Amino acid sequence: MAPDGAPKSLSEITKDMGLNMSDVAAFSGLDESTIFRLWDNTEWLDRVSGRSLQSLMSSVPGIAEYSMAHAIRKRRDVLVAELSAEGLTVDLDTFESSTVAQQHLLNALEAALHIVRGEATQKVSSFIARFWGREQDRALESLYSVEPGHGLLTDPQPLFESSVELAPRLNRKTYSFHSILALNILTHQVSKVTGTMDAELGFEVPGRQAAFMMRGVVMGALISTGDFDLAERYRLQLEAMPVYAALEEWSFPTYSRDGRLSSDFTLPSSLPLRNTAREVLREITTYNDAYVYYLASTYIPLALKRDPTFGGKLTELILALELRCADCRDRRIRRTVNELVRRLKGMA
Repeated sequence: MAPDGAPKSLSEITKDMGLNMSDVAAFSGLDESTIFRLWDNTEWLDRVSGRSLQSLMSSVPGIAEYSMAHAIRKRRDVLVAELSAEGLTVDLDTFESSTVAQQHLLNALEAALHIVRGEATQKVSSFIARFWGREQDRALESLYSVEPGHGLLTDPQPLFESSVELAPRLNRKTYSFHSILALNILTHQVSKVTGTMDAELGFEVPGRQAAFMMRGVVMGALISTGDFDLAERYRLQLEAMPVYAALEEWSFPTYSRDGRLSSDFTLPSSLPLRNTAREVLREITTYNDAYVYYLASTYIPLALKRDPTFGGKLTELILALELRCADCRDRRIRRTVNELVRRLKGMA
């Protein structure tokens, strides 16, 4: 792209390399007449065929990079304009500086557009459900963030309100795996920013849907507030209701892509938790003490039943918990973590 983002012709891209039309034709193996039609046209990417573009990208430096940048810029500009029409302003500086892949950020902006428009369709449920995963979650986190320099939107409040309004409408009477995932994802993101567990996010949903949505809300609020009592109530809920424990055990491995997403929320009896282990180790060093208590008291014991090696990272887990526990002031949390560490040392 040009410095101002303006489209560039094929001749402009190749100019600094000293390549002329004949050179590009020779290197790419395309007819010179084909190159001629594209040469001075700034909209050449919309006219070139897929096979010809592949030949150009693989033979002429700069074309692959320009093609990707152009596609991203074009989709971004369309989304920015459409979101602006809905009252949401995109922070372009944050978009450009983010460590999240821009394709994920664009998908998040498209999700925002569906949400603020209140599109409670199966297609939208299916789209939002695709954000179940670490990198996709990071993109949504940026979308909902109110932190200056981190949030994709200058004022995400309308998105919060639209999400709370849309979420119950995604919950259809007929069973839909994607609507359950989408419901969880939306409520999780809102509660993670607002720390709320209020009635607006507590609408009635049946059985397994209620359990999974509750997990999303609890995890979001726990990350936001560091509420130890919330973590303890969640632990007791899992002990009392097997369906909650089953969904808890399913969530981490599928989010981390150790296990495949399954509409019956089941996992193989034996499942190496390599990616899950890496995610848990990251979270131990990232999130608040109450969240670490949740991991030590609730999730990690469940994970060890599925994979006693914890993805081959028992030693790293012991070290991470010991280091984190050294800085923890709450005796209840220290006691729980130390008990788990002793158990892990007996397994290592």
